[in-house]
Amino acid sequence: MDKINPSAYITDVDPVDEAVMDSSNWYEWQTMEMEDSAQLPWLFSQGWTVSATTTTYDVDTGRHTVIKWFLRRRVLKPELALQDLITSFTNAYNTGRTLNDQRYDEIVALFTVVLDKTEDTMISLEADETVYDGLVETIIAALGTDFDAHNTSVSGALDDFGDSERNRIDTLFDAKIASAKSSLIQRGMYNTTVWNSVEAGIERERAVADLAVEDLISEKQIRNEDRLYQLKTDMRAKVLAARDRLRTSLHELSTKRLGLRNQVITAMMNFMERREDGYPDISSIGNLTTSLGSSGVAYPTP
Repeated sequence: MDKINPSAYITDVDPVDEAVMDSSNWYEWQTMEMEDSAQLPWLFSQGWTVSATTTTYDVDTGRHTVIKWFLRRRVLKPELALQDLITSFTNAYNTGRTLNDQRYDEIVALFTVVLDKTEDTMISLEADETVYDGLVETIIAALGTDFDAHNTSVSGALDDFGDSERNRIDTLFDAKIASAKSSLIQRGMYNTTVWNSVEAGIERERAVADLAVEDLISEKQIRNEDRLYQLKTDMRAKVLAARDRLRTSLHELSTKRLGLRNQVITAMMNFMERREDGYPDISSIGNLTTSLGSSGVAYPTP
């Protein structure tokens, strides 16, 4: 089984931290002078504060004639703040999208490698099955060849089987014929008619005995042939069974190893899939634009 090195397909790129923005240049001081006290409440509501006052006195009467208020306020420069925020949001958005796209490409690459290795293993198993199929066909063909060879060998070896029994029967009945013929002659009963009848009876008995012997011989030959053939058939069946068990064991081990390797890779890819690279929603920039607008926003004097 070929190894898979995930580090060859995964690039660990950490996101670059965004620097903390300096907002001090987003604000500026505005100043104004005011002599109309009636406008002061409205100006105060707009964020203006009094920084100083001056009074002009009438020398003759000693009364003040003019009071001047010096006002100031701290205001946001919307265009500058908005540009900084857009730049920061855009960088974070592009970084997040890049990391997610890279992660997807790496997962696809790993899936491709796993598929390729799995297919290689399956092809190897298929080649082994082809060899096994050839072995089975060879053994099956050998069964027929073995039977033919066995049949030829046994048939020749058993050709003379039973000759001694046949000779014994022939000798027995030849002696019986001679004894019957001698008995008839001694008793004066020997003539063609009587002898033919006696001899025919003895020959019938010989034929019956010969048939019985041939049946026994045939039965013995068949039993011997069946026994030898069964032994060879059992031997071939055991060879096939042993080879099949071996092949099954090898394939099961290979499949288990392959499955274990794939489980590890799958677990790693699931971990990669669950990774979330957060980045701002692009619509947030639009919301910022709407919020800030193009007008200045006043803040109280610190």
